[in-house]
Amino acid sequence: MFSESQDPRKVRLVRCAIEAFAGRGYRATSISLVVREAGIARSTFYQYFDSKLHLFQSILDTFLQDLRASIRPISLAPAAPTPLDQIQDNLTRVLNLVLGERDLTRIILHQTNTLDRTVVQKLEDLYSEAAGMIQRSLDLGVAMNLVRPCDTRLTSFSIVGAVKEVIFQLTSSQEPQPAIDDLVRELLGFGMGGILVQPRNSLMATARQVREPALAPNPARVRQ
Repeated sequence: MFSESQDPRKVRLVRCAIEAFAGRGYRATSISLVVREAGIARSTFYQYFDSKLHLFQSILDTFLQDLRASIRPISLAPAAPTPLDQIQDNLTRVLNLVLGERDLTRIILHQTNTLDRTVVQKLEDLYSEAAGMIQRSLDLGVAMNLVRPCDTRLTSFSIVGAVKEVIFQLTSSQEPQPAIDDLVRELLGFGMGGILVQPRNSLMATARQVREPALAPNPARVRQ
């Protein structure tokens, strides 16, 4: 997110600010604290940023730019991967980014009520953009008979909400984080199981597998 090839003082300043915002909250973090933790003069801070809000908005803008770049439209070009593979790649990139920047993600998801209204609006715009991209992908899936007919707008909000909640819980927990591949597999399994078209025979076979063990005679009773 923040390249080491950038000004090292600015990178250190930004990293210390993110850590302070995550640990103390946006309102309780002062410029004095940030520059002290970064080991730079207060005058140096103002070479890069006009205020604490400007600093935070700059951090957020960079993060949201990277997040937008992680979510790519589904391509139907002949040489493109399958739509499902592209969805998996999108989800992998998003999770790698947000879980790789846990402090910043915690600020965004856990401290929304303490953030400036302009910051909150940027987050809401991002969620709307993500839902719009998902809706267009779902519409395409319905047209290709990959996705069952549904209210794609409502379903897109459900998917965004589910992913947000998973990320919220993971960044709240002190337990070891599952591997990204495992997270992607579980999220796709949950999401796709509810929207993909399945042949009737396949559904019936699944139902039989669930019901037959319950209907099978108990060997102990048969022997009695």
